[in-house]
Amino acid sequence: MDNRLVLTVLLVTLSWLSVGTYAQSTATSAAPGNNMTTASGNMTTAPGNNMTTAPVNMTTAPGNNMTTAPVNMTMAPGNNMTTAQVNMTAAPVNMTTAQVNMTAAPAASPLTANTTVENLETTINRTGCGTEQLCAAEPASCDPAVAGSCFFLSARQTSGQNFEFGLSGEADGYIAATLSSDSNLGGNDTTYICANNNSVVAFFSALLNNGMLTLSELNVNNVRGRVTGNRIQCTFAATVPDTSVTSRSNRASSLALAISTGPFNSTSGALGAPATRLQSPVVNLANPNTTIDNQVLNTTNATASSSNMTTQAGDNTTTASAAPPLTSNTTVESLETTINRTGCGTEQLCAAEPASCNPAVAGSCFFLSARQMSGQKFEFGLSGEADGYIAATLSSDSTLGGNDQTFICANNNSVVAFFSALLNNGMLTLSELNVNNVRGRVTGNRIQCTFAATVPDTSVTSRSNRAASLALAISTGPFNSTSGALGAPTTRLLSPVVNLANPNTTVVNQISTTTNAPTTSSTTTSSPITSTPTAPTPTMTTNHAITFQQSLMQAMLIAAGVLALFML
Repeated sequence: MDNRLVLTVLLVTLSWLSVGTYAQSTATSAAPGNNMTTASGNMTTAPGNNMTTAPVNMTTAPGNNMTTAPVNMTMAPGNNMTTAQVNMTAAPVNMTTAQVNMTAAPAASPLTANTTVENLETTINRTGCGTEQLCAAEPASCDPAVAGSCFFLSARQTSGQNFEFGLSGEADGYIAATLSSDSNLGGNDTTYICANNNSVVAFFSALLNNGMLTLSELNVNNVRGRVTGNRIQCTFAATVPDTSVTSRSNRASSLALAISTGPFNSTSGALGAPATRLQSPVVNLANPNTTIDNQVLNTTNATASSSNMTTQAGDNTTTASAAPPLTSNTTVESLETTINRTGCGTEQLCAAEPASCNPAVAGSCFFLSARQMSGQKFEFGLSGEADGYIAATLSSDSTLGGNDQTFICANNNSVVAFFSALLNNGMLTLSELNVNNVRGRVTGNRIQCTFAATVPDTSVTSRSNRAASLALAISTGPFNSTSGALGAPTTRLLSPVVNLANPNTTVVNQISTTTNAPTTSSTTTSSPITSTPTAPTPTMTTNHAITFQQSLMQAMLIAAGVLALFML
């Protein structure tokens, strides 16, 4: 009997010790988790508060000290000088008079007119742009010293309203630089003209009014020029209009710049109507670091942009997007240069089939480029081989045919004819869209054209928060040059919805499979799902296994004790 009692007590004691050990182990494991979480929270909060407060005090202290010090230094000489109060009062009056003299300095006499042209020995280039002289160019970063299409204008202040200009561009007739006080060209605006007069530069000064040039003597001299092929370059000094009174700007040299080209009759000396190649908002000519944005022919938008130049960059972006669209003008001018891949991925978004083909090289290549000018306004380049037409379509949902904007360049007896239309259910319906500055060329069956257009704002009509998120498509179709009828388009390239404003976007040809775009989106989201931490799940499974193991051990001990009692 004593043995059974001792064995029973021993087994019960072992069972309770096992239960106690498990409880202690569980409590010990839980404690560090809670403590660690709390400590980490406290550590994060403390540095955040301290670090934020300290810089505020440091910023305030230098500001007060710096402001107070000059005041004390100014007062000290006053006390040391003559004790007469009248003398101290008179001194500031003299200082004020000196300031008047400094203000009057820019009003120096204007230059004397002399338009005799001397030989320009050196080629105009970009040296000093952004540091010594303001530069405007189309394309924006082109170098007038290098062969190729480049319209360029530089301005360097010599004194007051007197500036030195450099003008360069390719034209069969003339190139001209126009200065406007309000960014609306045509209100008797000062214009300087360099014409190709049998491979020699002829210089004219004129006023531009309602699209027509009227010769007028202006304050310009020191003219030099040269003609190389169809590239005209000239430099000259001129006194620019003082806009501090006639415009809202308080700068005397705040003007809008424009570069234009036009025909010139070397026999009669007649100047044809100018075609604008570059137009800027109102800028400060005296500031070499000014960035010039080409507003093309949209004079309404140029006015809006001019007021943005004095505000913060963030405000400019928002206002530009809300600017009025381009004015429609589908007159086709000659495209002087071949469309190519220059700037793809850095300055403009490019889509092509085959993907890396070059539209400047002979062979099958369907190509579309898009370069943002401002807001919803883009410059497009379209190239492809077709007997009828090539077309670029913009769609907000990657499903072609829902009244999507389409721009068409047709081969009209080896000359480009341009149309704007809406694509609906595979059929094109002509429609006036906001497009202008159209240029085109036909070489064999290769059609190329460039144009500026206002694209649809998709920030409201689609799920995207980008105003220029659109799908691109290139198509070809038949064109009847006699009746002007456009046949149904055949899609050659179709992209998913992409951000046109991002030149680095990679465009994948979806052909006619519109379902690929959503699939691509799903693939993009796979990485975050894969990277989701799964550590808590194994930890929870292990805890339940430990609990089960402890409970089983207790049951086995109790069962062994009962069995031993019966055996005794």
